[in-house]
Amino acid sequence: MSGYLIILFYATLLLHFVRRYGGLGVQKLGFFVVALMLILFAGFRDKSVGTDTINYIGFLEKVLTVDDIFEFKLEPGFNALVLLSGQLSDTYLFLLICIASIVVFCYFYTAIRLTRRYETAVFVFIAFGTYTFFFNGARQGIAAAICFFALPKLLERRALSYLALVSLATLFHASALVALPLYFLATRRVGCKEILFIVFSVIVVSIFLSSVAQVAGNLINAKYASYGEGGQGGGYVQVAFLFAQGVLLFLFKSKVDDSKGYYARLLNIYLIGLVPALASIISGVNPSGILRLTVYFSHAAILLWPMTFLSFSNKQAKILFSFIFVVVAIAYFVLTTTNFSNLVPFNINSELV
Repeated sequence: MSGYLIILFYATLLLHFVRRYGGLGVQKLGFFVVALMLILFAGFRDKSVGTDTINYIGFLEKVLTVDDIFEFKLEPGFNALVLLSGQLSDTYLFLLICIASIVVFCYFYTAIRLTRRYETAVFVFIAFGTYTFFFNGARQGIAAAICFFALPKLLERRALSYLALVSLATLFHASALVALPLYFLATRRVGCKEILFIVFSVIVVSIFLSSVAQVAGNLINAKYASYGEGGQGGGYVQVAFLFAQGVLLFLFKSKVDDSKGYYARLLNIYLIGLVPALASIISGVNPSGILRLTVYFSHAAILLWPMTFLSFSNKQAKILFSFIFVVVAIAYFVLTTTNFSNLVPFNINSELV
């Protein structure tokens, strides 16, 4: 776990200092160093780190020709990435670095473009599990990263560009389709009407989850039918955290200067993500299925928290809240990293040792 914590603190502190004391050139260098560090940390991990990592590595032996891009069971975008990395290197190191490079670039570029406190964005990116998500779910991690990269298009109301990028994301994981309607649902207003819509949606999805999953299984991929099947349940810690975070972000909305409507649109995206999260708990389904869909919505917090911290005018209140925020975030990071997805212990690629 120590490696993850070192990455978290080093990335956050370095970006904080270059933002406060460095010129534009120093800041760009800081971005590059932190991004490279995160890419190499993910890329140099052993195949034992991340439950599904070994499966993705196995695809290197199955996607060997251009025809396999379209014939193998996975999405063609990911198949093409596997084929490319296999052609350029004999080791799975290159595939993991390619995956990490796409994800880190999408999140970093978007966060730097849309936030002034980008060190807060990177802290949230790592501590709240978005960074380590692709250690286990590589395909969906890439798809979610591309959807995050599309958020500026949504906020600037550039429909064709947004829809094109989300369509690109579906080439890596079909579940990215859930991000398509966000362009129309993420309005500039978050009030009682929107909250009632969320509550109503949770009830409806909980009741008809099995039927919806079956339709998705028939139309998209047979595996989605299992998303509505009953199981042992789980995911209570993650859902409780997502819900509590949503409440806090909603309470802060009146304090944020939101003349462009960015905070409201991003908050709507985040709150819509609570629908599958809460429905998965109410329905008692396997959390590895429908709960994973929240990744397309919860990453809005990466942009919302920097806006929230900038809204504080009282320095003492800001320091106190920042302290509590960091403590809770680190506790959540340690709890989720040590207990889920086989992320701990972290081992270096055995082929390099």
